[in-house]
This record gives sequence, structure tokens and C-alpha cells, in this order.
Amino acid sequence: SLPKEAMADDEPSLRILGDPRDETQRTFIFRDEDHTLGNSLRHVLIKDARTDFCGYSVPHPSEPLVNVRLQTTGAPAHLVLTDGLQNLASICDTLTAQLKDQGATPTWPAAQSSTS
Repeated sequence: SLPKEAMADDEPSLRILGDPRDETQRTFIFRDEDHTLGNSLRHVLIKDARTDFCGYSVPHPSEPLVNVRLQTTGAPAHLVLTDGLQNLASICDTLTAQLKDQGATPTWPAAQSSTS
């Protein structure tokens, strides 16, 4: 893989690897992500009863990629991942609301928009 500066803007932000004959096992490769997403998503997915195994890795510190390996007990891995991402987003929304209720005003960096 290439360093972030050398990656093409049109490279997909998510790649999915796996045997098309077995939907229960997939490796999801997230572009422009790091341990923050990898560990948080792994934690949420492990808590799902449909997950048999979940792990993540960052191939190299200079590569902005996170590999998430998911094996399920029978459900299609992409559906378990989708639910996990929605659960993680809900957790983040809940934490943000709780911080605001306590008077904290979290500020997040503005999302960079890409113009193609």
C-alpha cells in the first residue's frame, strides 16, 4: 500500500476482501483510519452475539489503513459490520449529548470535503 500522500483520491474508502462463497468471513479495509476506529469497532463487534471472531490491524504506521477481520456465527459479515458501525455511531452520539448536557462543548475538526 502507498503512503497517504501517494494514495489516489479516487481510491475507495472501504475495500472488502473474502471468499464470495462464504459470506460469514470478510476483511474490511478502511482508508484514512487508524487505531481509534479499529479498536472501537472491534470492541462493538465483539459484543455482538453474531460475532465469532473480530480483530483489527494497522499494517504500518505510515499507512492510513485499518484492516478489520470479522467472522460470524452464520450471519453475513457485511450486515454485522453495518450494525456495528451504526451502534458505534449511536454510542458517539450519546456521549456527545451527555457532554453537552454537562456543559462541555466538544469541538471536532471540520470534515475535509473532496472535490473531484
